[in-house]
Amino acid sequence: MIRDKVQVALDAVLENKVRVYWQRKSGPDADEYIVYSQSGDSEEFYADNESLVNAGGVTVQYFYRAEMLDTHKGRQLIKERETTIQSALKEAGFRIPFGQFDAGDVDDIGYFVTVFECEYWWVA
Repeated sequence: MIRDKVQVALDAVLENKVRVYWQRKSGPDADEYIVYSQSGDSEEFYADNESLVNAGGVTVQYFYRAEMLDTHKGRQLIKERETTIQSALKEAGFRIPFGQFDAGDVDDIGYFVTVFECEYWWVA
C-alpha cells in the first residue's frame, strides 16, 4: 500500500522526466532518478487489543549527476525537482517531519543525493 502510494504520487508529477524505482535503480544511466524503500510498518495505537492506527516509513532518494551542480540552470532544476518531490509526497498524505537533506555522493558514483525521510499514518 505505502510503496504504491509513493510510486503513483511521483510518477504522476514527474511524468517520465525522472524514473522512479523501488529498492534499486535498474536500466540505463540517466541524469536523474529516484529510488525509494519502505523502512517500516507498525501498529501505533490500540483499543481492546485491536490496532487503531498504523504508521509506515519510507525513504525517498533523489539522485542527480554531480555535473548538474556546476551551472545555475542545473542547480535550479535540482531545486525544482526537490520541491516537486516534496509537494507530491505531502499531497499523497506523507509527512516529512525532518524535511529533506543533502547526503552528498553516498556511493561515490558521481551522483549526489537528496533524501526525504517520510512517514505515512493510516487508520486500521
